[in-house]
Amino acid sequence: METRPLVVLLGDSVLMDGIAVSLAGDQLLEMTCLDAHAIDVSQRLHTLKPDLVIFELEPSRLPGILSLLWEQPGILLIGLDLACSRAIVLNSHQHLTPTLDELCRVVQAEAGQIAYLPKGGG
Repeated sequence: METRPLVVLLGDSVLMDGIAVSLAGDQLLEMTCLDAHAIDVSQRLHTLKPDLVIFELEPSRLPGILSLLWEQPGILLIGLDLACSRAIVLNSHQHLTPTLDELCRVVQAEAGQIAYLPKGGG
């Protein structure tokens, strides 16, 4: 039996409700919603081990999001900037870099991937 990626919607805005309704019929995804302001949200995310978390970008939430990247390598995060109508994709690509040469190769490879993206995230 094939497992479906788990998507967690973190928030309770009208936009999150719209995303939930829009993705509800997608048979390729398993989806759950969490209240971003719940006391145990960090523990719930740790327990669920989602593949993707969609959240609203709020400065107060960023430390928790960064710790999630650290604790659950490989997780994909999509932050929604409602003021600018954009989605910012964050991931935790990890590379072993025991030498400076290897670190430089990682920097060059990552920079090569973004070389063709428009400036300013647009």
